[in-house]
Amino acid sequence: MLSMSADTDLVVLGAGSAGYVGAIRAAQLGMRVTVLDPAPVGGTCLHDGCIPTKALLEVSGFLRSLGEAERFGISVPPPTRNPEKLGLYRSAIIDRLTRGIEFLFKKHGITHVRAKGTLMAPGLVRIVDGTSRELRTRHVLLATGSRPRPLPGLPFDGRRILSSTDMLRLGGFDGRIAIIGGGAIGCEFADILSAFGSRVLLLERESRLLPLEDPEVGDVLAREFSGMGIEVRTGVTSLSIIQDSSPLSLVFMDGKGRQEEAQTEAVLVAIGREPVLEGIGLENVGLLPGKGGFLPVSPQGETAVPGIYAAGDLVGGLLLAHKASHEAIIAIEAMAGKNPCPLDPSQVPRVVYTHPEAVSIGLTREEAEGRGHSVSEGRFPLMANGRSLIEGNRKGFFKVLSDRDTGRILGFHGIGPHSSEMIGAVASAMGDKEGAQRLMEGIFPHPTVSEAIHEAFLDLVGRAIHR
Repeated sequence: MLSMSADTDLVVLGAGSAGYVGAIRAAQLGMRVTVLDPAPVGGTCLHDGCIPTKALLEVSGFLRSLGEAERFGISVPPPTRNPEKLGLYRSAIIDRLTRGIEFLFKKHGITHVRAKGTLMAPGLVRIVDGTSRELRTRHVLLATGSRPRPLPGLPFDGRRILSSTDMLRLGGFDGRIAIIGGGAIGCEFADILSAFGSRVLLLERESRLLPLEDPEVGDVLAREFSGMGIEVRTGVTSLSIIQDSSPLSLVFMDGKGRQEEAQTEAVLVAIGREPVLEGIGLENVGLLPGKGGFLPVSPQGETAVPGIYAAGDLVGGLLLAHKASHEAIIAIEAMAGKNPCPLDPSQVPRVVYTHPEAVSIGLTREEAEGRGHSVSEGRFPLMANGRSLIEGNRKGFFKVLSDRDTGRILGFHGIGPHSSEMIGAVASAMGDKEGAQRLMEGIFPHPTVSEAIHEAFLDLVGRAIHR
């Protein structure tokens, strides 16, 4: 790319989950690193995504537990919500984690400039901060992330047509709200808003909630949502939103071909995310977005221009913070000549932090059979798990799929309490040809929900004890 006279070894555009993790790994490998981002470090995940939504989901779970206290023989007065204190609780977590990343930058000697960066040529990045400063660099990591995708022809207005970012900044919503999209984001906000007292109508175009996951998971979640008072409509087509009325009027066709109309104070659009690519100078280096607007890269994260790498949401695939961070590490180690193993999407765990939590990793049965696998299935219902019954959670299950010929784990799916804390163990086992056997041979503490994972794996070979 450039000679030894380069100002720095690496410029990172973006300080989110891919950008800051990549910067720290590069510094660990001895690179001189500069990170450019006009926003605070941590990106969408820390400020407008993972952390604030999970903080609110923690509160919604607590509210639901209070509502069920009578079942345990405990009487409590109806809870009241203090939006100001709730905001302080959430902000304190974000601030602490932000300071932690800033400390790590300082510890590793990483230069962080609160400004946008744009590619001017291979190996040349301009700092867009009112000056004409430019950095010569050996490598670039593009990690500018993604933003909520609007409905076609219906831009977000921050008042009645809301993105997930808008909703977090509002801090809450009273009244009736419609959520467009029954994926992870839509379902998590349905959980939060209903617990906080909103009347929620959740609309999904496909035939079930969480349409990219195992069908049973979405079905169980839909039944749970119904019990929470959330109205769920799947198979929705021909949606139109009449904005010149107050409240808003939604007209749509449901999955049975019936036209429905609903009145709502606001609409939260949760139909996915789109990459942030404008203004970073792709045209100056000859890079073009690919399918869906995402940036094509090699298995080790390099773009079509040597020395320019990309990671995280702007390269597509699973738009998850932990996937983004892993991709960034792969890209950095490739820059350093370490020849890292490419990311295997089948080993990336997926979690929906509703109540109960839904988890998935790898292939569904339909996907596995479509790829020619002969599938064995082991499963275990949580109604037979002691810890689940103690907590009052009868519904849910864990299901494991393996290749009948090789014994390798193909997929794992489930819905139940604490599932997010356990899926990492399955993710580790998936990369091991003996992984299923190791989980069968493991000793799990009793009573825990994790025993249900153990029993699901034992059920693969007919050894489940409590089934």
